[in-house]
Amino acid sequence: MRILLVGEYSGFHNALKQGLQQLGHDVHILGDGDGFKRFPVDIEVSSSYFEQSWLHRKIKVGWWKLTGHNLEDRLKLARFRESENKLKNYDIVQFINSNAFDCEPSVERKMIDFLLENNKTSILIACGDDYEYAKYLTEEHEGYSILEAVKKDPRKKKELFHTYKYLGNGYRENYLHLVKKSSCVIPSNIDYAMALKGQPKATAIIPAAIDYSKLELSLNEQLDCIEIFMGINRGNYWKKGINYFEHALDIIKEKYGEKINITSAESLPYQQYISSYKKAHILLDQVLCYDQGYNALEAMAQGKVVFSGGGPVYLKAHRLNTVPVIDAQPDVAYLVNQLSYLIENPEVLHSIGTTAREHVLNHHENIRIAKKYELLYLKHT
Repeated sequence: MRILLVGEYSGFHNALKQGLQQLGHDVHILGDGDGFKRFPVDIEVSSSYFEQSWLHRKIKVGWWKLTGHNLEDRLKLARFRESENKLKNYDIVQFINSNAFDCEPSVERKMIDFLLENNKTSILIACGDDYEYAKYLTEEHEGYSILEAVKKDPRKKKELFHTYKYLGNGYRENYLHLVKKSSCVIPSNIDYAMALKGQPKATAIIPAAIDYSKLELSLNEQLDCIEIFMGINRGNYWKKGINYFEHALDIIKEKYGEKINITSAESLPYQQYISSYKKAHILLDQVLCYDQGYNALEAMAQGKVVFSGGGPVYLKAHRLNTVPVIDAQPDVAYLVNQLSYLIENPEVLHSIGTTAREHVLNHHENIRIAKKYELLYLKHT
């Protein structure tokens, strides 16, 4: 089959592409590389023009303030138009999201419609924020969520605009249009599956694919000083609950002093990010989730002890009894206790890390996951 994967988040489509290619399919990725993360894509629509100088950035911001439109979106559309001859006659066109190009809705719709009209079967992934997910979180969801900060301070809604924007007319219409035209909607983990419980086109969860061949087991044998790593993306700071980790680490620093070393890395390109936590024993990924995100899974594949989603909701959804993850919760005292146990019992770090890699190989290995997608593609073509 000829398969076009539209959009990229955190390497999600790159790992799936490798698996599908191993099965003999012709696969290409169309996207912008996920901004500063710079993931590889085969057909690129991004542009660095407005990041080339202070003046270019000022022009971009000034035009947005004056008109409410993003000039960068117009460049993405122009690059898309230049590549249209490469974007036709695929058996499957799979959208990672209803806003896969991260453009304003009117621009996004032009690209969506071209892809729908010039290819055969469309499939939508529930991976990241979208209309149905935002609606669920604001109207139905109980318990903690990525919008936790707004409960405590409504002013934080502005900083979580990336989620709330999907409730706006243009984003909602694009999502509903894409769902209508797509054969199915595939949730990538339990966080998104919860929002799709009433969606007739939703399939069972197909977990994210991980290309473990590029991720070696990397256990730090030195246990006299415990290395703790935390990656920070300011755009997702409140959404991931990094504030809970930071407060917990302040207490841990005071409590353990030289027995630990904490590394925080902010908004790094993907390859640099992966390299920056090689020596870590513990990786703090995110608090406000019920499943493991992509960064967590890649760290687990390298034998890190990861704080992420892994509680009862996750176990029930995936029909598991245990998972080698520290279930992160929005409770500073709880996080301090979990970290303290690991620091005071360092012998468990390697056993958890080794088991974490085995878990990723058993449940997320990219050829195994690609076969699940292949079965779904065959069913819908």
